[in-house]
Amino acid sequence: MFKGEDTVVEPQSPRVIIACGALRPELEHLRQGHEQEGLTVYLPQNMHRSPHLLPEMIQEQVDKAASFASTIILGYGLCSNGIVGVMAPGQGLLITRSHDCVALYLGSLERYRQISRDQPGTYYLTRGWIDEGKDPLGIMENEYIPRLGRAWAEWGAREELKHYTRFMFINTGVGNIRSLRERAMENARFFNKEYQEVDGDLTYLQRILFGPYDSEYFFLVQPFERVQQRWFLLETA
Repeated sequence: MFKGEDTVVEPQSPRVIIACGALRPELEHLRQGHEQEGLTVYLPQNMHRSPHLLPEMIQEQVDKAASFASTIILGYGLCSNGIVGVMAPGQGLLITRSHDCVALYLGSLERYRQISRDQPGTYYLTRGWIDEGKDPLGIMENEYIPRLGRAWAEWGAREELKHYTRFMFINTGVGNIRSLRERAMENARFFNKEYQEVDGDLTYLQRILFGPYDSEYFFLVQPFERVQQRWFLLETA
């Protein structure tokens, strides 16, 4: 795995990006006009709630891509350790340095760290989560209420969010922003949290698609090396 600040891996074709479905709106927006430059495979989002299932799902796609791709990139962060144990194929594997997808929407690890330091207790919302009904209201309405009934569902959803103080909508400029904003504000009102909005930055996502893959943004996992949690812990040490 590279660590040097000057290390850069230039993209080689064919390349494959294996990404969380939550990133699809922004990645597909960036791919417009570049559809022939690589293949993107999307896996179901919200798997950080069942992270033990994710390594096998990712490994299956990595192994498929290894038969023809020169460059393979994971559009994932550490994601509740959901990528730990994934083995790089013979051509190696590129993974982001992010703990989760929020830094990918904000454009850099440092910006995410700064916002987290300045505004702890923040629950982030993006188009992908809202569109798929994976925002807290959507989860409550689509998953909890049918299973538990409204009273227990509301209680459970509020308990899950009791340590958060605000909802922050990351406006990436992709999609119907007015509708997305209204839904984010509806979440804040229902759960009695502060609402904030911040502009997204597609720089990190653009690097996932097109490179360059430098050591400020990516880990290069060497052939047949497995992804390890400690790499990400060193990022915040």
